[in-house]
Order: sequence, then C-alpha cells, then structure tokens
Amino acid sequence: MAKKYNTEIICADSRIVYKDFDIVSAKPTTEEQNGIKHHLIDIIDANQDFSAGDFAKKSEEILENIFKNNDIAIICGGTWFYIKSLLDEKSLPECPINQSLRDELSLLDNNTLWEKLNKLDSKRASLIHQNNKDKIIRSIEMCIELNQPISEYQRKENKKYNAKWFMFNFDREILYERINKRVDIMLNDGLYEEWKTNKEKYPNSKIMQNTIGYSEFFDLENGIYDNFDIAVDKIKQHTRNFAKRQMTYFKSNKEIKLITNYQELEKDIEND
Repeated sequence: MAKKYNTEIICADSRIVYKDFDIVSAKPTTEEQNGIKHHLIDIIDANQDFSAGDFAKKSEEILENIFKNNDIAIICGGTWFYIKSLLDEKSLPECPINQSLRDELSLLDNNTLWEKLNKLDSKRASLIHQNNKDKIIRSIEMCIELNQPISEYQRKENKKYNAKWFMFNFDREILYERINKRVDIMLNDGLYEEWKTNKEKYPNSKIMQNTIGYSEFFDLENGIYDNFDIAVDKIKQHTRNFAKRQMTYFKSNKEIKLITNYQELEKDIEND
C-alpha cells in the first residue's frame, strides 16, 4: 500500500520501538521494509520508558513532514492505545515521569497499589485490573502530578486527522493457527538466544519482563514452568489471548471497517 501511494509507514507497536527486540516483536527486516520508510523502529533502549503520549507526539511530527509531500500516510500496528492517543478527539494530559515515585510504588504489592489508586481516583481504578501493576503506578503518578483524579481531568482538543480505520477480519481458528506457527518460526530464528542476550544487556528491564515471548522464559528460569516446552506453549497461549483482546478492542471501535483483502482497502480509499 505504501508503494502504491508513494508514502511512509508509522509503526504503532509498543515493542518495535525498542532496540534489540528484533525477533520477539517480529520487527520487519530491511528486506520486508522493501525500501519504504518505516518510522518509530529501534528508537529507544529497553531500560527506557515510552508512553502513548510519546508515540502521539512523535507521530504528529512525522505526519507533519509526510503531509508536506503527500496527503496519505499509513499507521500500522496493534497497540490500540497508541493509535487512539494519536487520533482521539481529546489529547492525553502531559504528565512527566517521576522515577523516584515509581521506584517507591514498585515496592508495594498489587492490592495495596490498587487501593491507593482507588482512593485517588475510584473511577479510574475500576477500569484497571489489580494485576496490571505498571498501569496502576502510572495512574497514581498522573493523579499526583495533575493534583486531581485523572477521570476528572479536562483534556484539551486534539489535532484532527481525516483517518480511515481498517482491520483484517481473520477467522479466529486460522488466526490462532498462524500465531502458533509464528512462535515456532521465532524460536527457530533464535528467540531464546535473543532473550538471553538482552537479559544480560538490560538486566533491570521491566519492559522485557512484561513482553510476551520473554516473560515466559523468565518464568522458566524462576521455576514456574517445569520445562522448555511448557514455556513455549505458554508463549503461544499468551499470544492467542492477547490477539483475542486486540480483536475485541478494535471491533469496539465503530469507525473500523473489517476487510478480507487489500483490494477492498484500495477501493475504499480511492472512492473517498
């Protein structure tokens, strides 16, 4: 599609942004990029934070440059909150990271953290599972920084884009089969070896520990799984679970058009 419309691609993926996460994120190779400029790949280290707000800010700058020469840009990826943050009618609140606060909060257990958030913003807390520690910590951080509940924060008007949303409508069983095969290919390409290398390179990376395809090897190392094959099965299971959640999120957006092939996508764009 980018070749056809002589444009560029912004990658909306929360793991592709990280250097060295090549296999685990199924990062497109130089050959797969096929001469097309791909943005937001390999831009930070795994011991750094990258938020939806960071994605939106960087993407706005990229789009501004693309639109100087073209009226079409492609945003491709499955990180729902990234895309929503960029295209939503309301912008996210600007809230800097408070690392000392994060370090302090990370020492608390999940239930204590959730209760702390519940006191600061009960509406926000009701939307977050108690096991989602990172999101709870970020929410507490934002409540403290904004000095008010996030749910009551009046967000500013966001830059408007004439966006069209598309999602391939895979049969679930076919999708799950493709996921299982993909994990096998990733292992054959050196997923486990990549995990070992990055574990040494980024010893305190929370991103690694929260990444499907890496977290299971940490669990194997910690004795949670009895053997390597069980860890691999868990990677497949967790990826299928994640894909199911993605499909639910995207299908909840009525703007998204389900398509079965690229011809449908081209026809819709050209008839606009």
